Amino acid sequence: MLDFDSWTPPASSVEMPQVNSGRISEIAEQVAELGGKRVLIVSGPSRRFVPELSQALSEYVVSVFDGARRHVPRVTVEDAERALVEAKADTLVSLGGGSATGLVKALRLRHDFKFIAIPTTYAGSEMTNLYGTTHDGQKVTGRDHRVRPDRVIYDAELTREMPLTLTITSLCNALAHPLSALAAQAELAADARPDPNPSLDVAANLYQIIETLLRWPGQSEARSAALLWSGRAALCLQGALGLQHRLAHSLGGHFDVDHSALHAVLLPHTTSLLRQVYPDVIERLSTSLGVDDLEASLYGFLERAVAPTGLRNLAISYEAFSAFSAAQYASAADDDDDAVLNKRRAREVLSAAYQARRPSRHTTRVDWGLREPVSLRGASLERAERVIVALHGRGSNADSIVRRYVEIAGEPRVECVIAPQAPNNSWSAQRQFEPRAAHGAELVTSLAECEGLIARVRAASNAPIVLFGFSQGACFALEVLARSRQPFAAVVALSGSAIGGQAEPPKFSDAVRGTPVLIGASEADSWVDPSALAFTRDLLERAGANLSFELVPGDAHAFHARHRLLARRLLTGKAPLPAATGLYNSHEVELLPGALPRNQNTPRQTAYGLYPEQLNVTGFTAPRNANRRAWFYRIRPSATQGRFKPLSHPTFDTAFVTQPAEPDLAGLAPLPAPTRPTDFIDGIWTLGGAGSAAMRRGYAIHLYSANRNMEDRAFCNADGDLLILPEQGTLTLLTEFGTLEVTPGWVALVPRGVRFSVILNQSSARGYMAEVYGRAFTLPERGPIGANGLTDARHFEAPTPWYEDRLAIGYRIVHKLSGTLFETTTDYSPYDVVAWHGNTPPYRYDLSHFSPVSTSRIDHIDPSVYTVLGAPLDETGTDSLDFVIFPPRWDVSEHTFRPPFFHRNVTTEINGIVRESPHAKAPFVPGCVFITPSMTPHGVRAESVERALSKDQGPHRFGNHALWFQFETALPFSLSPWVKQSAQWLADWPETWGAYRTHFRKEA
Repeated sequence: MLDFDSWTPPASSVEMPQVNSGRISEIAEQVAELGGKRVLIVSGPSRRFVPELSQALSEYVVSVFDGARRHVPRVTVEDAERALVEAKADTLVSLGGGSATGLVKALRLRHDFKFIAIPTTYAGSEMTNLYGTTHDGQKVTGRDHRVRPDRVIYDAELTREMPLTLTITSLCNALAHPLSALAAQAELAADARPDPNPSLDVAANLYQIIETLLRWPGQSEARSAALLWSGRAALCLQGALGLQHRLAHSLGGHFDVDHSALHAVLLPHTTSLLRQVYPDVIERLSTSLGVDDLEASLYGFLERAVAPTGLRNLAISYEAFSAFSAAQYASAADDDDDAVLNKRRAREVLSAAYQARRPSRHTTRVDWGLREPVSLRGASLERAERVIVALHGRGSNADSIVRRYVEIAGEPRVECVIAPQAPNNSWSAQRQFEPRAAHGAELVTSLAECEGLIARVRAASNAPIVLFGFSQGACFALEVLARSRQPFAAVVALSGSAIGGQAEPPKFSDAVRGTPVLIGASEADSWVDPSALAFTRDLLERAGANLSFELVPGDAHAFHARHRLLARRLLTGKAPLPAATGLYNSHEVELLPGALPRNQNTPRQTAYGLYPEQLNVTGFTAPRNANRRAWFYRIRPSATQGRFKPLSHPTFDTAFVTQPAEPDLAGLAPLPAPTRPTDFIDGIWTLGGAGSAAMRRGYAIHLYSANRNMEDRAFCNADGDLLILPEQGTLTLLTEFGTLEVTPGWVALVPRGVRFSVILNQSSARGYMAEVYGRAFTLPERGPIGANGLTDARHFEAPTPWYEDRLAIGYRIVHKLSGTLFETTTDYSPYDVVAWHGNTPPYRYDLSHFSPVSTSRIDHIDPSVYTVLGAPLDETGTDSLDFVIFPPRWDVSEHTFRPPFFHRNVTTEINGIVRESPHAKAPFVPGCVFITPSMTPHGVRAESVERALSKDQGPHRFGNHALWFQFETALPFSLSPWVKQSAQWLADWPETWGAYRTHFRKEA
């Protein structure tokens, strides 16, 4: 941030107000210096801070007028005049935002008094000679040096609790001042333009202050700087006002909308216009800030602050807005060329601002003869290798759907993305399942525009065309598909169904046959009729489309992660990059050419402006063969997150640390499906474990049961590796390294510290999870087995490369540290890694690749030969946790008691079942858990003993379908305190093993 004291304001012949940074408690001294005796405090109706100010002025005669209103209505000025005369005040103190300051300014034009301004927002009007009043929907503004305050008090404490939305819109109002000044300067002849540096400096500082307060709203230094620099920003308005202010004052006076919100909405659009007309000015500012897309980032500020992004969000109706725009900015016959051009620019800015279209230096808007300009991004239409026609949903806009394409598929380089705009952000006022007649001419006109646009594309390019629509845009994409006699390369229609419903279904032409089509929605999306969705699926299947029909759990009307992953391939026409293989190999991934540095890890300037960031899973000085780390090259550093707060979780705990070890055989029935929306984190159920995450020794065993995706939520376990074993339902893991799809029969290994989200591929999912606190999972040594068998490192697959640059306001990150859960938020998806290299990505492993070792002569072999992965302890021959599986296999031993022998074992065994053929009355079902504590005698069920003794079965294949597993540990096992009180606890589990009869005989 620039040094405030070194900043030189624009030249002015008028004396500036005396600025004091302090507290309102010191105001009595200011009044005394001005010779005041009777004080009138002017505030808004909330009277915020009026009691404190009155207390500070207790030695004076104090009155209060609390009727200040935005845009200073003339009737308010008259009421305030009466209060001024009645109070006989010689000093007026404005306390509040621009409304209070503006009211006192209006009074000072007609009365002589001392004026102290105490701003509580960042309007900056306390520093200007501008004034304005409204009457009958018209705002009259002017300049007069008399309206400036004598003193200004900046008390940052008054702004500390300002809501984030107001903070950002008010600062955008302040930022509009230097940018508007730059625009006005740029309109002058080259030899008459003043030095732009003061305005550039102010703009740069305010931009950085906004960035800071978006992340840390209560930071005192930034709050103080915000007041000072917003005041200096207002001083930039010494000359003529630019388009930003002309529009803000005319709109504000006509519609009586919030002044700061109005300025904030207009700012990205006037900045975009300024780039078009005077690109060098915005380029200088962008370069000084290191911001590639300034106008898009200003729009992003509003989104992140949950502020209005369009005039339509300010309760201005489309009809009223259209009438205003036509009346104010329609070209007249006697207008000269400059006037016509300026009015056209004003209409374009207003239209885009009304529709909340996100401006971007990478997106252009062109007039193709439709009702609204068309948004284009990527390669030119003539050179594009693929064209995406994107149709926005109801209440959205063309630039939004273009942005969704970029989030899903990445920046278009050889693709051209084309998005038309509906005039009132809606293609039709009716729902998609209404009869066609109900849509009327609106449907006909909108379809004609879409089809005309596609005809223009086909005439200009031979590139394949993809239809991409969301919500109402998806409905129109399907209608266009049905009516077309020419094929499309693919269609992505999310959260929408065919127009007309079952009463008037569309008739798909033969051109649909073989077309890849993705239909996706939430199972309970209230905006998508389930029967219409199913009917659309049936229509497309009968028409011969290559259909992917994907419903996801929940009711959100949104771009779901599962759909984004599936849509990418259809939109780009490119298969995902192949995944790297080999457990703990050194891998490299690069999703944009040149994104991965070749000769060093942290170049000062990286390709694409990416941030280098290292993830260390082991200590820096760990031996080379054990050292595990990765270098990320990401769009934003992970450090953009906020502060962590403790997160309560009813069934996740490390309370087993204080619980006694469980001595008895124990069993639990499978977890039921959740009865309320539950994602993977919420559905974790800690069974128990041993040791301490804080002491880096031990393990924990969890179960999970979920029916909702982790949309905009990630999990990071700082305590150790996680091993996830699905039993029901395929999982897709979104990770910083890419994506992993893990089905029952596979296992996922997520290293310590890696962020990931769990997406369900079906309505629900259930399974097991283990974590180790100490040394990581590794492959078991083969010993006498030799060079082959058991688990091969080459069968471990790293994630499929993938990244997204996606704004996600309030994205939650759950962090587990020392056994405690915390949660923080960020505004962007954490999966923005464009390139990486290292040896610690997550992996998946197909358990069918495991090569079992067994006996070929006598005696049952120890189950340790079925170990897939193990996490060693310090003592030789002991592990904190081994992962053992019992897959289908042959037993060919001779004259051997084939069931596992009876034994007492130093290890604790935690067993579960992924697959099993159903057996009558068998207690062993998929999803169950049973525990054999250390040194507790155990064997097989009594009836299995009798079967095994009755005859020698000879060579025998175990389990053509079954997949059992076991976690073995050298440490004891303590149950979490709630386990025995749960409905899943099988209290009679020891009895299920039956009564073992004696077969003792007196003769051998």
